[in-house]
Amino acid sequence: MKKLFFIILLGVALFSNSCRDFMEFPPSVSFNIDSVFSKYTNAIRMVNDMYNYPVPLNFDTRTFGSNGTRMGGGSFASSLTDEGQPFDVQQGYQVQRYYNGNVEPSTCASWTSSYKGEDDYAQKWITIRKAYIILENIDRVPNATFPTTQGISPENQKLRIKAEAKLMIGLVYFEMLKRYGGVPIVTRAFSASDSKDVMQSKRATFQQTYDFIIGLLNDVMTNYAGVLPARTTVATEFGRFPMSFAYALKARVELYAASPLFNTNQPFSTALGENSNLICFMNYDKERWKKAADAATAAIDYCLANEYKVVDVEDQRDNALNYTVANINYPYKGNTEVIWGILQTANGNWGYYNQIRNLSYSGTFGYATNLVPLNQVERYELKSNVSGQYKSWNSVQTFNIPAIPTGTSAIDGGKIVAAAARKPYEGLDPRFYASIAYNGLIDYGNEPVIDMADAWIDGNGKPDSIFQNLCGRNGTRISRVSVLHYVRKFTKGWELRENSMIPLNIYMRMAELYMIRAEALNEYEGPSAQVEEDLNLIRTRSGMPNVQTGTTQAQMREIIAHERNIEFFYEDQRWFDLRRTLKSEKEIPVEIYKIAIKKWYRSATSNWPYKITYEKQLYSTRVWYNKWYMNPFPSQEIDKGYGLIQNPGW
Repeated sequence: MKKLFFIILLGVALFSNSCRDFMEFPPSVSFNIDSVFSKYTNAIRMVNDMYNYPVPLNFDTRTFGSNGTRMGGGSFASSLTDEGQPFDVQQGYQVQRYYNGNVEPSTCASWTSSYKGEDDYAQKWITIRKAYIILENIDRVPNATFPTTQGISPENQKLRIKAEAKLMIGLVYFEMLKRYGGVPIVTRAFSASDSKDVMQSKRATFQQTYDFIIGLLNDVMTNYAGVLPARTTVATEFGRFPMSFAYALKARVELYAASPLFNTNQPFSTALGENSNLICFMNYDKERWKKAADAATAAIDYCLANEYKVVDVEDQRDNALNYTVANINYPYKGNTEVIWGILQTANGNWGYYNQIRNLSYSGTFGYATNLVPLNQVERYELKSNVSGQYKSWNSVQTFNIPAIPTGTSAIDGGKIVAAAARKPYEGLDPRFYASIAYNGLIDYGNEPVIDMADAWIDGNGKPDSIFQNLCGRNGTRISRVSVLHYVRKFTKGWELRENSMIPLNIYMRMAELYMIRAEALNEYEGPSAQVEEDLNLIRTRSGMPNVQTGTTQAQMREIIAHERNIEFFYEDQRWFDLRRTLKSEKEIPVEIYKIAIKKWYRSATSNWPYKITYEKQLYSTRVWYNKWYMNPFPSQEIDKGYGLIQNPGW
C-alpha cells in the first residue's frame, strides 16, 4: 500500500539509481549499508552526498532545463518578484509561469516534471533519509579507518558528523515549514521491515514542526559544542556545516515563526477550518519577536567570538567592494561574513546565465536569464547626506553628447557616448553598481563599452525612424532584450570569464543576523538605538548614510523591508519576505517597467549620436493569488489518499 513515508525509503543517489515513483517502496535496498560504513572513506562520501543540493539554493549552475534544477535552472528564484525577469522569448524559464498564474500542484512541487517548480517536495525526504542513515550508522565505522592529520579523535569526528546530520534535518524541515507549514515528522530512517502503521504519519501542526526544528538546533548547540567547528578552517571542508550555522539558522527560524503569516490566530485562509493549525500557530504571541531578537543576538555574539564579522574595510565602502567581497569571495580571500554556503561548478552555463546578451566586441551571446526591471533600479537610494532620497524615472531624461571629432576611433568615441549614457545612474547607493549592469559601463571585462541603446534618426519635425540596432549582432526580437539591466552581483570582477569561477552559493551571511535583530526588535518594542545601529552597520560598510531617526514603528518597518531588498537583492529572500509579512498580495501583482534607451542621430549619414534619452515604459503586469502564501503539496501525493491534507486553495 502506498504511503507517504515510502518517500524516505528511496535509495541514496550516490549509491543507487533513483526511483521516481517515490511512493513505491524499492523492491530491495540497492546499496549495502555494511559496506558504506565499513570505513571512513566510504562513510564520508555519503556525508558529502548529503550536501548535494540538499535544499533549494539561490542559483543553480547545472544545465538549463535538466532534471533536478529549480524552475528549470538559469533564472534565479528572485525573478518570482519584481527584483528580476528572465528573457520572455525563452519560455523554458519556468519562473514565468508565475507571471500569468499558470501554477499547478502537479508540477510546481517537483524538479523532474515537465514544468519544474519552485520546490521539490520529494527531494527533501531523500535528503532527510540520507541524514538519518548517517546519524544511525556512523558509530559503526572502525576508528582505525579515520584520518589523523588534524589531530581529532575518531570519536569526535563521529560526533561532528552526527551534529551535521541533525543540522541537515533541521534545515530541510525549516525549508518545508516556510513553504508548506506543518509537515509529517520523522525521527528515524524507516526500513522494509517496518509496518504500515509505523510509517503512516500524519501531517504535524505548525507548532509541532517548529518545536521539532528548534529542538534539533538546540540539541546541536548544547551537546556538540567543541566537536562541531565554530567555523570551517580547512579549505577542503568548506561547505560542511559549522556550529555558527546552527545559531544563525535558529535566528532565521525564529524570525519566520514571529512573522504575520504564521504568528496569528487569523490564518490567511480559513479553508482548512479546524486544521488551520497546520499553517500557523493559531495564536498571536508578541514574545515570539523577542525570541527572534534574542536568537539573532546569540548568533551575532557567537560569530563575533569566532572571527566572523561583516566585511567592512574603510576604503572599500564608496566603491561597494565590501559588498562584493561578502557575496563572491571565499573566506580565505577576505570574506569573513559567509556563515554557510556551497561551492558550485561553473562549467559552461554560469557565463550564459550572467553575461550581457549580444556584446558587439567580445561576441558573447548570454541567455539573458537574469534581467532587472526598472522597479528594482528605482528602489536604490541616492547617495547623499540624508537617507531616503530617490531619483525619479517618471519623465523622459535627455543627455547631450559632446561633438566627437572626425577620425575618432570606435572605441574612443564609444567611451564619449558612454559617459553621457551613464548620467542617469550617477549618485546612487554604491550597492547598485556592485549589483547591476547598466548602459554605459566601461569596466565589463574586456568589452570596451556596454551599449544597450537603440539608434534612432531625428526626424526634425517629421516622424522619427529607427536607424539601426547597435545592441547586438542583429535586431530580431530573439536576439534583443528590452528590460536592459542585468544582474552583476555574483560575477563582478569576473565578467566575460565567468566560467573560470567556482561560484559561492551563499545560504546565510552575517549581515542577515543584524537585519533579523533590527526587524524583531522593531516589532517587539518599536524603533530603538539598537535597531538603528544594526541597520547603520550594514549601510555604513557600503558607503550609505545612517537611517532616519525619530521614525514611527510603521515607518521603521518599511525602512527595514527596503534595506533587506537592497542588501539581499537576488539572494532568494524577497519572495519569502513578502509572503511571511503578508505583503505579497500588494507587492507581487504590480506593473513591471523597462527602460527604453535611444541614442539619436541627426541624419542617416551621421557618424555619432548627439543625444541619448531614457524613457520608462510598461513591460508587463504580474498576478498574485492568495493561495500562493503556501506552496502546494504535489497533487500526486494528495491523490494517493493516505491522508495528507493539501494547503488552502490548491
